[in-house]
Amino acid sequence: MEKQTKKNTVFKNKNFMLLFMGGFVSNLGTTIYNFAISLYILELTDSAGIAGAYMATGGLIYFVLAPFGGAIVDRLNKIKVVYITDFIRGITVLLAFYLIIQGVSVTNQVIMLFVVTVILSLNSALFVPSVSALPAHILDEELLQQGNSLNQGAGALYAIIGAVIGAIIYDNLGIEFIFMLNGISFILSGFSEMLIKINTYFGDQIKISFNQAIVDIKEGLKYLLQIKPILHLVLIASIMNFFTTPTIANGLPYLFEKQLEVDSIYYSIFMAVFPLGIVISSIYLGNKKQGDKIYPLIRRGTIGMTFFFTLFVAALLMLLQDMISFEMFMIIGVLMILIVGIFNAFVNIPFGVAIQKTVDKEKMGRVYSVIGTISMGLTPISIGLGGVVIEFLGLGMLFIIGAFALIVVTFIMVSDKQVKRL
Repeated sequence: MEKQTKKNTVFKNKNFMLLFMGGFVSNLGTTIYNFAISLYILELTDSAGIAGAYMATGGLIYFVLAPFGGAIVDRLNKIKVVYITDFIRGITVLLAFYLIIQGVSVTNQVIMLFVVTVILSLNSALFVPSVSALPAHILDEELLQQGNSLNQGAGALYAIIGAVIGAIIYDNLGIEFIFMLNGISFILSGFSEMLIKINTYFGDQIKISFNQAIVDIKEGLKYLLQIKPILHLVLIASIMNFFTTPTIANGLPYLFEKQLEVDSIYYSIFMAVFPLGIVISSIYLGNKKQGDKIYPLIRRGTIGMTFFFTLFVAALLMLLQDMISFEMFMIIGVLMILIVGIFNAFVNIPFGVAIQKTVDKEKMGRVYSVIGTISMGLTPISIGLGGVVIEFLGLGMLFIIGAFALIVVTFIMVSDKQVKRL
């Protein structure tokens, strides 16, 4: 397929910038929403187990449906899929906002939140493989690293802004305003994406059906199995996600909301400095010439993440044992998480470029879905178990398990011969 532009910068590509700006608006709203919702559920239920079950529900639904979503969107116009799912998510969140301001009971609110996360996850199963595949359709190959760096940096930037704004809004205006803001952001994003003019449909007239979706999923998996370096890296990433995600999704909210009982602004600081590190690396990589080999960057990033995350866990354990003050923990912890974010981008950005350069565009959606299913498939289970570990073994043990597992998996990654080929 012929590219839309031959420009030497993504900023001159109208289609890419429309996609970028639409994503920026909706992702900022979603970041604010995700930051507040974990605190809100803990406040409503006073249960780490229920909070973990809520987060696991959305992830589990996405895990089951994402492969089907990828198979479906490869036979559709991905632009239409992106803006229609944004509109659906916006309407859903605004309806939830209306119910909350009507003063429904706590029990009904919890039920409503579970229903909302189900609907959002259903749409994400179509949205994510579509939007992930679009840069390869819109940009020339030599601009993929710049485009991925911009997306990573922007994602980190709205994570920073979202965490800070989320804390301020949640403490001063309440969860109702956050629901309204998130719903509107989805709607605005949909309107921006409607203006994108590019054809992502390859003329495949095979009727979409369950059986055909199964065939496409198998084809995507078979295709991925042939790209062993990427497959090995995806498997390694899935193990890392399984052990480290609960420390962020379960551990940090519980630490600040229940263990320390401090203002949510402290939690927001940690949620902001990690993406700040990604912004720093994204600027560097966005201006760095795109190389043929990505393994050196991935190796450096993985080792750096593991080392500084382990130092962060050590500081947290010292805090829990009253060996250091809360102020000292904030200084050490914020610095360590900032550096973890810097090294994280050295893994994610080159990896995204490798996929977009390697995978055929007509198979991009289903391959991204298979990759997402493998890398994130165990996350719902790990989040659910994270709540159980906190309640029965304590917060410290959750972080110890995460750090130890990360060290082991890092040794596996740096010695993997297939990953070294990247």
